[in-house]
Amino acid sequence: MCACYFRVQGENFDVDAFLSESPWQLSATIFRKGEPKSRGSRPRGYSSLTITVTDDDYATTAQQVTACRSFIKEHTLELARLQNYPEVQARWFSLAYYLPIGEVYAICSYFETDFLSELLSVGAEFEFNVFCSSVE
Repeated sequence: MCACYFRVQGENFDVDAFLSESPWQLSATIFRKGEPKSRGSRPRGYSSLTITVTDDDYATTAQQVTACRSFIKEHTLELARLQNYPEVQARWFSLAYYLPIGEVYAICSYFETDFLSELLSVGAEFEFNVFCSSVE
């Protein structure tokens, strides 16, 4: 399974106020400061939102990057508003690649300068995650 998400986080980020004027109201998953991360865990120390950019089990890294670039182009105005929004401490695209346990790979992803420049233009960072998963 592969997926790409856009994430925003801040210790005092008022996620509800931001989304009240955002086209992302229906697509964002919200996490609020003070809520537990999971049942029985400590309260969350920050508020955040997550938007699924692509959730394609078979997406390659290149396809996820293309989805990021399309998201940036489609949401340039909202990303600019977010850059100047109070208390936002981090904005990033998170790409995930699930590596089946027992298989051997060399993962050598190349990220073009144009893509990295587009990220910088909207004040976003980038993370590439590789997760081991069962073959089932």
